[in-house]
Amino acid sequence: ELAYNPLLQKADALDDSLDRLMYVAAFAISSLSIKKHRAERKPFNPLLGETYELVESQSGFRFVAEKVSHHPAVMACYADAPGFRLWQDSSGKSKFWGKSIELIQTSNVHIELPAHGDHFTYCKPSALIRGLLSGDRTVDFTGEMVIVNRTTGDRCAVVFKEAGMFSASNDAVECRLFRGRDSRTVERVLRGSWSGQLSYEQSPTRAEPIWTAVALPPDAASFYNFGYFTMRLNELVPATQDDLPSTDTRFRPDQRAYEEGRIDDAERLKTELEEAQRARKRDRDAAGTEWAPLWFVEADDPDSPDGRAWSYKGGYWDARAHHAFPQTVDLWHS
Repeated sequence: ELAYNPLLQKADALDDSLDRLMYVAAFAISSLSIKKHRAERKPFNPLLGETYELVESQSGFRFVAEKVSHHPAVMACYADAPGFRLWQDSSGKSKFWGKSIELIQTSNVHIELPAHGDHFTYCKPSALIRGLLSGDRTVDFTGEMVIVNRTTGDRCAVVFKEAGMFSASNDAVECRLFRGRDSRTVERVLRGSWSGQLSYEQSPTRAEPIWTAVALPPDAASFYNFGYFTMRLNELVPATQDDLPSTDTRFRPDQRAYEEGRIDDAERLKTELEEAQRARKRDRDAAGTEWAPLWFVEADDPDSPDGRAWSYKGGYWDARAHHAFPQTVDLWHS
């Protein structure tokens, strides 16, 4: 979802608050684009306590994620770079509609732009996945996503066009930008598609593209429809392997086996890992102890739809720098 994070770094460099809001909106929409080609793929379910990091030394981008809850399944993440800070979690609920399922987000994305002290929040739109029982599986986003600059009061209302019974949505999206708190005057309009591109309509005859999705690789269908950015995320680089905690996803043996084409081994390893996780849960229940995440904490969040959210509590990057990650459970062996 953070493949287009340079949009946030660009936003931080702009003086006009509506310009910054415009690029934050483009980022928020860009994070949905990966869903277009992944609807038919069931994602890997991380183990409780599993982590992932990504460090890009040239841009200064850093990302860390942790699975903080198994029932319900919740992943929390934190990212920063010279031009932004971002944190979010995957808390949500679902509704089953017979042949489709609706996934409803119940927590906010938080973005801070340091140059101007901006703090943006928004809740991702509901996703409607159709074709669960037969036919091609597709995903549509529904309703409205409102992006608010808590510092200036500016807001962007993002409206998603739903597919009808006899018509496709074409992934169409429209964004209306308002300056200041309580304003009802639309200052700018952005139009495009959440899966492909977004443009700023400067006049009836002139539109400026501000985000365009990168085309998938020619052989993407053979690699879970991953894009160029995603394809490299599981790479285990010898030069940085010793910097990773033992809980990092790159050490997960079933996922590695899938990537190497050892499907039978992958299925067997996946079953063993999940049974070991259930055994650890039984041991905690017998001892009367609760699981405690290492890097994130749940707390009150008045801006979040359900009033609670997970946030980064710090310490990961210091532990990494000193090769001093705390001892924890062995996730990869039974």
